[in-house]
Amino acid sequence: MYQGLHYDPDNIIEEDGGDISQEDCWAVIQTFFNDKGLVRQQLDSFDEFVQNTMQEIVDENRNLVLQTIQGSGNEGDQARRFYIQFGQVYLSKPTMTEADGSCQAMFPQEARLRNLTYAAPLYVDMREKIAHADPRAPANRDKTNVNDMFNEDDLQEENQNPADFDKVFVGKVPIMLRSTFCVLHGLEDKNLYALNECPYDQGGYFIINGSEKVLIAQERMATNTVYVFAKSPPSPYSYTAEIRSAVEKGSKQSSSLMIKLLAKTAERGSTGQYIHSTIPYIKKDVPVVIVFRALGLVADKEFLEHICYDANDFQMLETLKPCIEEAFAIQSQEVALDWIGRRGTTTGATRDRRIKYAREILQKELLPHVGTEFKCETKKAYFFGYMVHRLLLAALGRRELDDRDHYGKKRMDLAGPLLASLFRMLFKKLTKDISAYLRKCIDTSREFNLNLA
Repeated sequence: MYQGLHYDPDNIIEEDGGDISQEDCWAVIQTFFNDKGLVRQQLDSFDEFVQNTMQEIVDENRNLVLQTIQGSGNEGDQARRFYIQFGQVYLSKPTMTEADGSCQAMFPQEARLRNLTYAAPLYVDMREKIAHADPRAPANRDKTNVNDMFNEDDLQEENQNPADFDKVFVGKVPIMLRSTFCVLHGLEDKNLYALNECPYDQGGYFIINGSEKVLIAQERMATNTVYVFAKSPPSPYSYTAEIRSAVEKGSKQSSSLMIKLLAKTAERGSTGQYIHSTIPYIKKDVPVVIVFRALGLVADKEFLEHICYDANDFQMLETLKPCIEEAFAIQSQEVALDWIGRRGTTTGATRDRRIKYAREILQKELLPHVGTEFKCETKKAYFFGYMVHRLLLAALGRRELDDRDHYGKKRMDLAGPLLASLFRMLFKKLTKDISAYLRKCIDTSREFNLNLA
């Protein structure tokens, strides 16, 4: 089958060695834009938001729990807990409601002429479940949140068949023209002419109150990347290592961490070049050695191995000596956690509560992209040591500083992430409004209707 075929590398090199002309480059560019168009990145970003991101945001905040305060002990006055759960999200094609109450499909040209917003209704499934507390179960009055007064084991369901509310209207979402949910999507030119639309209009914008609006992409620094910069006087620090840590998915805001190397001064000299870190929700800078000990690396050798990868690198080890001397009084994990907790927002708290607070900060706010679950201290210690290592490499002149304006360290937030941020904020407001409505109905002993919430 393959007889007569042979491999000739010289011939291949000769064929591939030809120069690519400028006309060839423009032919490739023309083919790309003929296939993708000029706004494909905006359309894909919006489709990702509608098809996946909206459901993920709803799933993150899907459970709403309210509980009545324990009453007098009578059967009709016992504590009850109400569960509201959000389910599947539905988005239809753009529609409009006429003055007579009729609902019909909306087209972009009609929205332009009548000063309407080209938007589609959003629906979500909701489920209601009610449980009451066992009268014999003691309430925990020490809990500050009424929803935590009873354990799940002490609750009994009142309605064995939870009430389902299918496709509850929650609002409208503006639709990007020519996206998957636009009525113009996939239409041929003759059909576009019939709807008074230009076939050369590639979309990628919105119609808000009859005006065409576009979402401009926003440039930002890449998250989960370590940057090392030099500081100039009068700053007390000579170098800083920074990172904006953000989980890949979820509504949690990015958490910033900064590690700072104190500059040499006439008072301190080279022996006073301490390395401190700025941790979220901790009012004062924390020496890096205390952070390592709070993460479980108590012995000096343990955290030195996480920072200095070569045991014979005496220059780097000598730079770290002032840090060890500064934290000499902190020699255990609990003492380090208590030291951090004292500088948090737990004013006047007990020692156990301060330690618990510091553990939660290190677990949830320190480098959350590494992990926010329990027992992530080892991984965070490795990454924290890597940041200190990068800082010292720049301070010792072994590695170049990072450039803030380098395009490789930039990211662009298109329509999808921008709308997701707005949708997340509005959905949280919706859950608060529903919670307030349910609380009012519970306090006045009225039946509630989730369609009206």
